[in-house]
Amino acid sequence: MNTTNKFLSVILATGAAGVAVFALANSAFVAALPADVILGAGAALAILAFAAYDYSRRYLPLALPGRLLRPQLPAAVKACLGTSNACKDRAAA
Repeated sequence: MNTTNKFLSVILATGAAGVAVFALANSAFVAALPADVILGAGAALAILAFAAYDYSRRYLPLALPGRLLRPQLPAAVKACLGTSNACKDRAAA
């Protein structure tokens, strides 16, 4: 019963909207509007609506983690930091 009521209400609402559109389409107001102006206004509204939708969507982070870059010391510094005596003369100077 509940499904039938929903189905009938959808059909009634669609029919009422269709009757309103056909009654408006037969009026002198619609006949006086040029079609290219209506098409241009509709295209502009569609572009603005898409821009507003794209601007207001939620930020989604990237799924892949970024690489962590760590700076490396030059080879000469690594040799001096080791236990070898290769850089003791440089440190003394």
